[in-house]
Amino acid sequence: MGSKVPAKESSVSDPDARAAQSGSEKAASNDASFGELVSTERSDKEGDARVRAKSDGSPLVSRAFPVARKAALTGLVLGTLVLIPYAHPSLLRFRVLSEGISFIPERGADEAVPGMAPPKDYVGEETLEGTTEDSQDRGAELDRPLTTPKGPIAQQQAPVPAAVLEDKPPISIDLPDGGLDKFFDKLIAVENKTPGAVARIVYYGDSIVASDFITGKLRRMLQDRFGDAGHGYAIAANAFKGWFHIDVSRKSSPQWKTSTCIGPYAEDSLYGLGCVSFTARTTGEWFMMGTSTADKWGKDVSRFEIEYLEQPDGGDLAIFVDGEQKGTLSTAGPAKKVKYHLVEVSDGPHKLEVKTTSDTPTRVFGARMERDVPGVTLSALGITGARARFLDKQDDAHWAEVLKAAKPDLVVLAFGTNEVGDGRMAFDEQGQLSKDPMGDYERNLKAVMKQIATALPDASFMLVGPPDMASKGDSGEGHSKPMVPVIIQHQKTCATELGWPYWNQYKAMGGSGSMYSWVQSGLGNPDMIHPTGQGGNVLGKWLYRALMEKYEAYKEKKR
Repeated sequence: MGSKVPAKESSVSDPDARAAQSGSEKAASNDASFGELVSTERSDKEGDARVRAKSDGSPLVSRAFPVARKAALTGLVLGTLVLIPYAHPSLLRFRVLSEGISFIPERGADEAVPGMAPPKDYVGEETLEGTTEDSQDRGAELDRPLTTPKGPIAQQQAPVPAAVLEDKPPISIDLPDGGLDKFFDKLIAVENKTPGAVARIVYYGDSIVASDFITGKLRRMLQDRFGDAGHGYAIAANAFKGWFHIDVSRKSSPQWKTSTCIGPYAEDSLYGLGCVSFTARTTGEWFMMGTSTADKWGKDVSRFEIEYLEQPDGGDLAIFVDGEQKGTLSTAGPAKKVKYHLVEVSDGPHKLEVKTTSDTPTRVFGARMERDVPGVTLSALGITGARARFLDKQDDAHWAEVLKAAKPDLVVLAFGTNEVGDGRMAFDEQGQLSKDPMGDYERNLKAVMKQIATALPDASFMLVGPPDMASKGDSGEGHSKPMVPVIIQHQKTCATELGWPYWNQYKAMGGSGSMYSWVQSGLGNPDMIHPTGQGGNVLGKWLYRALMEKYEAYKEKKR
């Protein structure tokens, strides 16, 4: 299939927000580690105040809005009565409009972490925000001590689940028959130390995955039990806000130009496994990837595999291992095609550096690190600001090819955080606001799921739902966003229809009200959306134990 340059989409999460986008973005904090699209609740209030201020005492609302005040007030009261039930799921039975219609932004959404620009809905490139610095030391955040909930409000909220201290998963994976059999069969081979057996996991998600806390803990625990077969795949540089991996050393120069599946888009829709294309047009641009020097995990590698684009008049790359040049790589070829360059090393600690040596366009995607021993790899591929449907912005044949090259035994999709911010809104195939938002949400998600399953007939798959998310009320307490359980229900419907396992992070955390308690305990960030390192430690441990619960049952069944 040819290029899939996406149709234009709304760049913010509701129609009113588009009108107020400029002012909202200027008010956004530049210090946030993550971000989601800002709402217009504050802008709406300011607009109402301006209308009142323009009134000159006439019976009309204003000269610009020539409607009788009494009629306007009556309409406002009636409209408010209709809309109140949409402010919280507990009022569901009082709703009179069909599902998918919602005119009220989620309360407090403007207080969710600002600072991330909306998806860039155009074809083009942008420069990295700066040098990619080594972030492997952030693994220490997983083991920081927890604090106890503070204050009477925290005590009134749902408590942090006892399983945090009991060291067990609070809920199991919803597992259809055969849903994880192929992955579990590979784990059995790995556990039996079958030569060449490697269980590979590709784990896509949004900003929750862009920070390698949950996935990093899961990777560590799987490798502790089954063996370390290498770190897996990582993108060449940090193209997304808040993106980092633990247990691997990564750096890059700052002048790479990027196109991503959330925009700005590549005209050819070729993004590699991690949904980012990196282009250099000058000599001396570089990226480095190597084994960890901070913790006991990720200490060894047997081979690096560079993922790049071969193209007409492509530039040249110099390949260095441990500071010594080991050869050159030309990216020139008769047509655009994803290619892989293997660099084999003796099993142990090593660093790979890739550097441009020409001024002609050179495109790379990332690199994979593996070992020649039985074990597990986990490639965490978070896309900050993404919805699951953005994965479909890749050229179909190209995405299928890079998925096959990754050889995963398990593919995980962990989206929903940004869909919650969208509210009851979705977009149709033309990128326009949908008349059937939640129906289109399901169709878009299932289309992505089907693409993955078609490309990987020998793999297992799983959906992981979003965590609880909250907004601050007027008194400062946290209120769970009412769209979280709505999105989860639609995700579960998709999982059931296509036979995918489903793990409910929201329910595991304690359900409605849990995120605020997690924040009070140090498990959640003050943005009340993202887990901290400690929270990622807990969620990663729970997911590991939930997987092992089903794995042990599967082994028992096979005996």
